[in-house]
This record gives sequence, C-alpha cells and structure tokens, in this order.
Amino acid sequence: MFSPALCRAARGLLGWSADDLASAAQLGVSTIWRFEGDSPVRSSSVQAILTAFEGAGIEFIAAGGQSLDGGPGLRTTPMDEPEVVAAKEAVEIELDNDEVEV
Repeated sequence: MFSPALCRAARGLLGWSADDLASAAQLGVSTIWRFEGDSPVRSSSVQAILTAFEGAGIEFIAAGGQSLDGGPGLRTTPMDEPEVVAAKEAVEIELDNDEVEV
C-alpha cells in the first residue's frame, strides 16, 4: 500500500525535505532517495519511514478505505498545537503533585 509516490506526497504535505524525513526516521538520506526512486530498501526502513510520518500526524488510507474515491491516499490526523500539549502536561504535573495522603 505504501509507495514512493505516497512518501513524496506525505513529505510535501508536511513541508519536509528528504533530510527532514531521514532525521525523523533515523535513516540515511540515501535510503529515502532510494525508496522514493523506487529502488529496493529494507522493510525495516520502510517501517521507520511510516512510523516517522505517523508520529508527525499523517494517516495513510488503504485502497478501499474511507476516502472519497476508495483509492489509496493519505490525510492528516488532528494534533494539538504545541501550546496545548504544554498546558496539558503542566496540568498533569500539577495534579500529580496535589495528591492527598489519607
């Protein structure tokens, strides 16, 4: 399902360069270029690329999945803004510190 074209599209959606993806996936940039050029790469490298995209909020849609035309594609998933994440973490820390002993 995951293809070089979807990889390039996901990078474009995020505004990532090949170097950005390589860093996020903890791979060499040459691995990214090989995959996007439709050359063989290890399945573990493809999984690392997918994991990096999913961590950045990209959801890949399988053919026949819930998309407008039933074809393969991708979409973003809702993610909190960094300020919201920081506020949630602050509240969680405050709640942990306010434990009452009985």
